Amino acid sequence: MGQQQILLILLVTIVVGIATVVAITTFENTRMNSNHESIKVKMIESQGLAAMYHSKIKALGGGGNSFQNISLEHLNISEDNQLGQFSISEEGTDSFTLTAIPASGGDNIVGVIYRDRIEFVNAEDEE
Repeated sequence: MGQQQILLILLVTIVVGIATVVAITTFENTRMNSNHESIKVKMIESQGLAAMYHSKIKALGGGGNSFQNISLEHLNISEDNQLGQFSISEEGTDSFTLTAIPASGGDNIVGVIYRDRIEFVNAEDEE
């Protein structure tokens, strides 16, 4: 083989290697972003269920205008699922905190859920 052909093969190998690394990195970032967005959607759905729990009287299994005894079961979330690990903290009369540790990694997703809204906060702010 000529010297030009060997250089061409080497150049093609390097370009294909770089393209493969870029594709893998892009795929991982997309997977992580998708997981985080799915968790946020699940949390937004949970806000609606939490509002129903808050409004329902205690005799019917609700909170009686409080979130103090709310659980993941009331929000139709299992503690460990394909999206990540969920937990509830700071249950109070007007709000509670729902935290998710994403299965794909990255920062925790923290939402403060009120009767009429959800506010996403940075995980660092909660610590």
